[in-house]
Amino acid sequence: MTFDPGFDIDVTVDPMGFTYGSGVFGPKLELRHLDAIRPSLLDPSCDGPDPVYAIAMDVGTDDARADLIKRNLLYGAVTYAAGSLGAEPVRSQGHVHAVSKSCGASTAELYEIWSGRAVILMQETDSDDPSRCFAVEAGVGELVVVPPGWAHGTVSADREAATGIVRVCLLHQDHGAP
Repeated sequence: MTFDPGFDIDVTVDPMGFTYGSGVFGPKLELRHLDAIRPSLLDPSCDGPDPVYAIAMDVGTDDARADLIKRNLLYGAVTYAAGSLGAEPVRSQGHVHAVSKSCGASTAELYEIWSGRAVILMQETDSDDPSRCFAVEAGVGELVVVPPGWAHGTVSADREAATGIVRVCLLHQDHGAP
């Protein structure tokens, strides 16, 4: 199944990342390398794809940019490498969003799956007692909401192919330059 994100952005595999079409803005990619996430892995000395994932925070269409800024929305695209990290599937580092200056709270996040399958892991706190925990599997075109303040991370549920995921969250940093 293919998914149309509604603007001209394509996932690239070699090199990992994105291409932006006419009328689309996006930043230089941030690559998350294996060494950066080793401390969170079951086997920190494992082999795996490097980079593990690429992220482009603050993408969209030129005609929607002013509205995104006005509404304090940040639209980001992430793609994960195919393969595994030792015995584990490819995944992101877990995190909790910082408190946003625009609303005074940690921000929620909406995931939209563009390709492949993903499992969004979330827990109510990032403490030793996480309280409520959920693992939500989603496929192409499906949405997953992570509540404000919850610790969360993404796991690729497809070891054979790259997974394209879009994250939409309230702005908690300045938008990049156009």
